[in-house]
Amino acid sequence: MALATFEATDGDAQTVSRVRAFVTAELGRIGRDDISDAALLVVSELATNAVLHAGGITAVHVDATHDGVRLEVHDRGRVAPIMPLSSHEAMTGRGLRLVRAISERWAAEPTPEGKMVWAEVTRASASLPPLVDPTPADLWSDDAWTVEGRPRQRHRVTLGDVPTSLLVAAKSHVDNIVREFALASRGAASGVTGDLPPHLASLIETVATRFAEARREIKRQAVSAALRGQSHVRLELELPADAADAGDDYLKALDLADSYCRAARLLTLESPPQHRVFRRWYVGELVAQLRAAAAGLRPPPHETFEDRLLSEVDTSAKAQQASERAARLYQVSAALARAATPEAVAKAVLEQGVAALSASGGGMLLATDADRLALPATVGYDDDVVQRLRSESKDAELPAAVALRTGEPVWLETRQDRDQRFPELINLERGTVSACAVPLVVGDRRLGALRFSFPQPRLFDEDERRFVEALAAQTAQALNRTQLNEQRLAFSRRLQRSLLPSRLAAPPQVEMAGVYRSLGDGTDLGGDIYDVWPMDPGLWGLTIADAAGTGPEAAALTAMVRFTLRGLTVADTEPVSVLANLNRALRVAGASGHDEERFCTALFGVLRAGPPWTVTLAGGGHPPPVLKRANGTVEEIAVGGTLLGVFEDAPIASSSVTLEPGDTLVLYTDGAVEARRDDAMFGSEGLLAAVAGAAPGAAAVADAIESAVLEHTGGIVSDDLAALVVYVMP
Repeated sequence: MALATFEATDGDAQTVSRVRAFVTAELGRIGRDDISDAALLVVSELATNAVLHAGGITAVHVDATHDGVRLEVHDRGRVAPIMPLSSHEAMTGRGLRLVRAISERWAAEPTPEGKMVWAEVTRASASLPPLVDPTPADLWSDDAWTVEGRPRQRHRVTLGDVPTSLLVAAKSHVDNIVREFALASRGAASGVTGDLPPHLASLIETVATRFAEARREIKRQAVSAALRGQSHVRLELELPADAADAGDDYLKALDLADSYCRAARLLTLESPPQHRVFRRWYVGELVAQLRAAAAGLRPPPHETFEDRLLSEVDTSAKAQQASERAARLYQVSAALARAATPEAVAKAVLEQGVAALSASGGGMLLATDADRLALPATVGYDDDVVQRLRSESKDAELPAAVALRTGEPVWLETRQDRDQRFPELINLERGTVSACAVPLVVGDRRLGALRFSFPQPRLFDEDERRFVEALAAQTAQALNRTQLNEQRLAFSRRLQRSLLPSRLAAPPQVEMAGVYRSLGDGTDLGGDIYDVWPMDPGLWGLTIADAAGTGPEAAALTAMVRFTLRGLTVADTEPVSVLANLNRALRVAGASGHDEERFCTALFGVLRAGPPWTVTLAGGGHPPPVLKRANGTVEEIAVGGTLLGVFEDAPIASSSVTLEPGDTLVLYTDGAVEARRDDAMFGSEGLLAAVAGAAPGAAAVADAIESAVLEHTGGIVSDDLAALVVYVMP
């Protein structure tokens, strides 16, 4: 026999290589080179297991037998190896199964320092037969095996029956985690990989070693039951009292390990849900029984695995219901975010609410200044019920009206509740047995109420009540937003109308029409204006302008431009001097510091009665007007000029045009030519084409321009659009 004792430390990364070199030399010395491949494979697996899982190698023996060789690997571990079952998911145990397949015989025996694992390789066994599952003889339960060689007081823990397949799979999954942790720990210790972060080193220590005794004993019982074909394992363990604290830490560590799996920091996948249920059950039972035994108390009431599964089913069902309702609330939130009117708000919340509550119908009633409540929408009610709801008075003794008046929800769970509290409801909804109504409240304002109906008794538990109240809270916020938007839109429209002439003062034999379209949804005030007004006899002023900005500031500036022009023409009818004075007025207003932007582009013209009709135009940086002759030709009239309100002596350009019967003059803002869809602008070509294709008449041309621009943009403009059309009748 040849003997070699290694003095390798735990950090010796060359230990297994040195063992292989030693065995190779010994095989050559004793004349067993013909089985060296198989022998080296076996000793490599045994040596690697000793280094990774058993505290390191203490000795290696090689001894010739009559037809082969006996290999012994001594290590410091006191735990007998357990050969797991074959599995596509398991990343551990293949080495021991390979040793068993190649060896004629193998076993493990305790020693005073730890244990010895030996295997005999012969010429016959070295032919690499197929890997097979272990037999019960491959498991050890001899009393000679002790944990770390330290006998301690132990307590029996009875866990009860567990499905064998679940137990085997769960322990295999944890073995995979332990294997990865062991590799990481040994790699750091040997310098092959970097140092482990302290929190990861602590996690590895807890999972791999602190709860190892209980984990290995459960694994042994699982494999044994599987090999015997038993469908269930009756788990019984004998453990020291300190295994309870280790169990608590083990659970926390595995939960953290799962987070590493989810983050793809480990090769192993996250624990399946059934594995987590199992380990929380058995570790919780184990901890409770051990602590009671250590304190000299009677064991606590035992929860079987079946009981835990039933409890988990209940918990899962409640979680699923809560998840579905949370999803409903999310869907409601998404729908309400898009809702722009009370009707859209009501439709969104009622559709989701009726479906989530399995209600037969639902409705929203809103407070009004009148005696009756408004009904923007219902879901599930027939026409008769809808008509009755439309006539519901705010003073009615009905659920929605009461919820609105009191600010408190109404819950009617039975027919008796309904008849006692709301007898009027019998005639309103004959098929309704139970109902609820929840007020829609924002701050101290009660906007209305949500109501839902049910054809059977309904016990509204706390979860359902919270869901309906959350639904109402979201609805109230969305409803408040839409009502404020409607008020804002109405105000904006009234203010915008006040900035435009209510009617165009057209001279005799002349038609005039204007078009205005605000940007977006019309809630923002724009800076575009047009105007026509009489000046001296036979003279009319006409203008179109585009003031800087949007909102109230732009509205204020457009009002200033419009009425300043009117005021200036009282004493001055020369277009160039009128615009020059407007430029000075804008600069004075800007110098006051009230506004950062006080500038605009403008065209101002003086229309002189004919025939022939003439228009003298002065330009301040505004797009050129378009002239359509009676014969159908269309051209731009160059005017020019510079932006008003910026330069002290802004250049003002002018041009004159004669209008014959049937001619059309079009003034417009840049919102027409710069209107775009994607990257394509409407452009001056689009404007000229729209004017050319329009029927005769001021209104027809104005409509043609607006329709063409909206068709190009898809119905919404990104800037204000204004146009003023002058048509000389034939």
